[in-house]
Amino acid sequence: MRLFSRSLTLLAALGFSVLAGCSQGRVDDLDHQVRVQQQRISELEVQNESLNSTTQALRSQVEASGKSALEAERRRAEAASQLQAAMAMYADLEQRLNDMDLMVLPPELDEALRALAASNPDLMIYDPKRGMVQFLSDLTFDLGSADLKSEAQTSLQRLAEVLKSAPAAGYEIRVVGHTDNVPIRNVGTRAKHPTNVHLSVHRAISVREALVSAGVAAARCSVAGWGEFRPVVANPAAGGARANRRVEIFLVASSYSGPSAEGSTADAAPASAAPPEPLK
Repeated sequence: MRLFSRSLTLLAALGFSVLAGCSQGRVDDLDHQVRVQQQRISELEVQNESLNSTTQALRSQVEASGKSALEAERRRAEAASQLQAAMAMYADLEQRLNDMDLMVLPPELDEALRALAASNPDLMIYDPKRGMVQFLSDLTFDLGSADLKSEAQTSLQRLAEVLKSAPAAGYEIRVVGHTDNVPIRNVGTRAKHPTNVHLSVHRAISVREALVSAGVAAARCSVAGWGEFRPVVANPAAGGARANRRVEIFLVASSYSGPSAEGSTADAAPASAAPPEPLK
């Protein structure tokens, strides 16, 4: 009996030990899973914190970009407003300048030049604000030529009478030639006028000679030529704007105070007293 009892006790102890071993293994497994999950949670929390930081940084950048964009738009609008105001002021000044009659010439001289231009509307243009009379080259010269047409010679003689009058006595006459942008290709023309600059100067010289021949003092007259380089209108694609072919005659206050060249040295010494001048 006692042996059976001891056997039962031994069997019970053995069974309890087996059961205890099974429960402990399960507990250890669950405990391992818990630790794994805790580690995973910790990793996810770290990742989440990093993502939160990144999100906040991106939000800050977006806000800063938005502020920068707003500031840039404000500055653009301010610059556009200033530009519009400047353009309006320029337009106003230009209009006021166009409406202004400068009257650079004496009234009698201004009136005489207005009347002369009005009697030759197809040939001459008078600009009182610049003190300038313009001759249109197509009616003043033949194509590629510096020889004056007869109609232009007559008009220049009438202009000379105005320039010899008392109101014009204190003014110099500057004759300036201009051409269009078509190059000189004709061999015969190029022999006389190699370039448009030459042609413009030669035409200015022809106008000056006509004025001097009509009695205007040579000491008052000068010439220049710009060729095609100072157009008044844009030349078309094919070239040759008619308005750019012109001769301008400006009246400017005289700056010369020396003696006249005409005859000033003729009586200075007998012809035999000085050696002859070499020929040019």
